[in-house]
Amino acid sequence: MANNVKVILIGGSPMIGKTTLATELALKYRYNCISTDDIGEIVQTIIDINPMKDFDYREYYIKNSVEKLIKETLKYHKEIWKPIKHLIEIHSEWSNPIIIEGWALYPKLLRNIDKSNIKCLWLIAGENVLEKRILDKKEFYKGASNKEKMISNYLKRSKWHNKKIYDEVVELDDDYIMIDKDLTKEELVDKAMQLLSGNSE
Repeated sequence: MANNVKVILIGGSPMIGKTTLATELALKYRYNCISTDDIGEIVQTIIDINPMKDFDYREYYIKNSVEKLIKETLKYHKEIWKPIKHLIEIHSEWSNPIIIEGWALYPKLLRNIDKSNIKCLWLIAGENVLEKRILDKKEFYKGASNKEKMISNYLKRSKWHNKKIYDEVVELDDDYIMIDKDLTKEELVDKAMQLLSGNSE
């Protein structure tokens, strides 16, 4: 990896492999590692921003329209962006190297941050990958009162998010890894390390 990289940011939709990749890279490079989900949990102890607070998480996806799920996702991510940005800045300036992963990261939010020692990696889902991931994770929707609707709404929101990230990545010409159904964990880590070393071939 390039010696001056102090912050690695890994963004992408839920269930796409961000946490797996971040954990593997943190072990290889001996970096600290945190998720934007964890940052959100901390913020929630101070500010009432959790859209699911009055729901069983499964019922949240069943009872709300896809449009509302998207609107509340954007609102929630906006609320936690300031502490995320602060964490990026302090680790890029003086604190220990860190990997920050999460779906609250967006390419356009990062375009005004000095990236001289920050590296962004974006995971983009190929066709049918998100659907396969959620269907395979049976414990996630087990016990839902309407399993089909929960999966459908969750999947539609994830596909919206995946497209948003992809569109922003293409517009800004950022590095990304296409996650297809045949990509193994080892191949994902290898691709990420190539990008971090400056070799995208």
